[in-house]
Amino acid sequence: MVIKSVLTAIPLFYLSVFKAPESVYKNIISIQRKFLWGWGKEKKPISWVSWGDLCKPKEEGGLGLKDIKKFNFSLLAKWRWRSIAKDKGKWKEVLQSKYGVDLDCPHIPVKHQSWWWRDIVKVCKEGGGEGWFQNELRWKLGRGDKIRFWEDVWVGESTIKAKFQRLFTLSMNQGRKVEDVGVWEGTDWRWRLEWRRDRFQWETEIEGNLMVCIARSSVKRDMEDVQVWGG
Repeated sequence: MVIKSVLTAIPLFYLSVFKAPESVYKNIISIQRKFLWGWGKEKKPISWVSWGDLCKPKEEGGLGLKDIKKFNFSLLAKWRWRSIAKDKGKWKEVLQSKYGVDLDCPHIPVKHQSWWWRDIVKVCKEGGGEGWFQNELRWKLGRGDKIRFWEDVWVGESTIKAKFQRLFTLSMNQGRKVEDVGVWEGTDWRWRLEWRRDRFQWETEIEGNLMVCIARSSVKRDMEDVQVWGG
């Protein structure tokens, strides 16, 4: 289809590097819509189907056209992902040397950010809160020196804090890394959670469920913690 192969491909380089203004999205969609329904007619064509429906996959009754805004966001988010991943590139070295920051860090101070990087951060946080991008990230446990025990996703599909909110309020390990919530005894890793007070009987049962949950993962001395894409 010409819309896919030409009209979406023409702005590809721009969309891969810059966050387009809303007016650009609207103009591109307007051109695509006129081409699809007008076929060169001078009069304003009638759109018989909503553009959102046309952007749905063919399996869902659409034409599989790209939502140009989401397409732009996904291309920019790829830069964020590549900064987290272990990919090497001159662009990464330039940013690190120019701004003196570690791009692996999810919270680079604003004063160190270029306008280009700020746009990428805004795109990844679209929707408020931590944002859709951060919500899809997971951790693969290694040494446990980068992963927060309660607050990061490293067991299952949600944080331990979300699964065991009651125990989180009693924990003295809030904000600590996984490596700080246990000790090595020879070659064996032992979890050692600290509490503000003795647990009630029903809380002890919940603690048992917590221990079963974290027993699925084991700390590894010779491996780094790695972020992976969960979506």
